[in-house]
Amino acid sequence: MSTSPPPGLGNLAQSRKEDFKAFADAPRRVQPEALSRTALRALDEKSRTAYDRARRRWHANLGPIRTPQLAALHEDLWDIVDSNQQDGDTAKGAVAVDAFPGLGKTTAVLAFAREFHRREIAEHGAFTAQGHERWPVCRVGLTGNTGMKDLNRAMLEFFGHPGRQTSTAAQLGLQALDCMLRCEVRLLVLDDLHFLKWRETSGIEVSNHLKWIANEFPVTLLKVGVGLAD
Repeated sequence: MSTSPPPGLGNLAQSRKEDFKAFADAPRRVQPEALSRTALRALDEKSRTAYDRARRRWHANLGPIRTPQLAALHEDLWDIVDSNQQDGDTAKGAVAVDAFPGLGKTTAVLAFAREFHRREIAEHGAFTAQGHERWPVCRVGLTGNTGMKDLNRAMLEFFGHPGRQTSTAAQLGLQALDCMLRCEVRLLVLDDLHFLKWRETSGIEVSNHLKWIANEFPVTLLKVGVGLAD
């Protein structure tokens, strides 16, 4: 009877590259063995505690369940990402996943990002031709009232860049671009995009900054949020 979860998955921050890698590389969870009442009563206290903990973890982490909606979303995402093979002088297509809160947008996108990460590493290796670590996916989770500088800093936070605390907004943006190029990022996930300051005085600035990212970064921009069509 296996009661051990994948190591460390309960203590991850997927806005950091090492934690995202742990999430992407983790093996599938193994369902605890179904025990009869007689078998449960036969367990000693330590074994029963471990078994109950394994069941709680299993039920808390079910899924994502491949519903027709999830399958259709992933099929569309694969079509868009795989068709974005343009050279660096051409902007790649972007995609937005927009739905009400609590419907599983982030869960669905992370499941896709994990499979994309695994495929790219399997096909191209863990290191680039220049010897840098390959990070096919950069996932950024935004916070309330995020501005342009906050967005740039969040991208650098994913890579653990040492200049993320001291640089100007423009410098942060260029440093983020450098990280994306060196690590050959191909998918940039911006989660909770509705937290950006769209209606503040800096709203136009942020909108233009996203356009700059789409034009200059050699990535497919995957935006996740609520009310993005408004």
